Amino acid sequence: MAEVVSGDARVATEIPVSFHETFDRACLVRSLVCRITTLPLMKFLNYTLAVVLGASVASWVTCRMVDRPSAEPPAPVAQPVVRAAEPAPIAAFDAADRERLVRENAELKTELAAARAKLVENDVTLKQTTEQLEELRRPMIADILSSSLRAELKSGEVVVTGGYRLADGRRLYAFAKPVVEQADGKSVIKIEGRYLTLTDEVGQSVGLDNLATNAANTLQHGEVWVPAEEQEVLAKLQATAGTDVQSYPSISVQSGRSGTISIGNTQLKVTPTLAGEGDGLGLELRLEQPQ
Repeated sequence: MAEVVSGDARVATEIPVSFHETFDRACLVRSLVCRITTLPLMKFLNYTLAVVLGASVASWVTCRMVDRPSAEPPAPVAQPVVRAAEPAPIAAFDAADRERLVRENAELKTELAAARAKLVENDVTLKQTTEQLEELRRPMIADILSSSLRAELKSGEVVVTGGYRLADGRRLYAFAKPVVEQADGKSVIKIEGRYLTLTDEVGQSVGLDNLATNAANTLQHGEVWVPAEEQEVLAKLQATAGTDVQSYPSISVQSGRSGTISIGNTQLKVTPTLAGEGDGLGLELRLEQPQ
């Protein structure tokens, strides 16, 4: 019977002698080794065990984190809500505002009517100007005799123009007398007159030689006579041979409008304009006939 000592406990066990001897030797060796290396070796083993355990724990945690299913997807980011601006409150509408709007509307209507009237006036002026330019160009593109002028006179006075030579050697003069009349409460201008065809000698005897011209087309060529001068000349020409006096039909036109008097190939275009004050008026006159 051999007695085995392990730590502080003692256990009696039946072991063969050979084994007992071997075990005693091992214990002796172990005791010696422990005495020599117990303190440094235990510290080393403790440090080594701590490192191994730390590495194992870190590896285990890493594997768990890698193998762990992915976290839930992040919640969607809320988009900002853009709200339409609320309309500004409408101010209260009272009687004063209504009266103001009615007044402004009336003023705008008046301005619009004035603008339309001005537009019509401009259209008429443009048309007249275009016609005048065409008339002034006619001698350059057509073989005609013409005389154009604008005169300022009074109602009942006479404008005399012409004086160019005709194919038979005589000269043609045109007389135009504007007279302001009332028709349906409006002022109209009545144009009456005549054509005179006479020789140079006869024209000189009655004072028409001042208007005699060798130019086929003239501008601002004419005179203004008082009614007594016209009557005196016509009285002298009544008994003069080789003189033709031909009255043309009278026409009535409104101020600023044009009228044309035609006898054969001879045309007389007149455009009277009333003056702003008094009995004065302006008269544009154009005498034209082919050569």
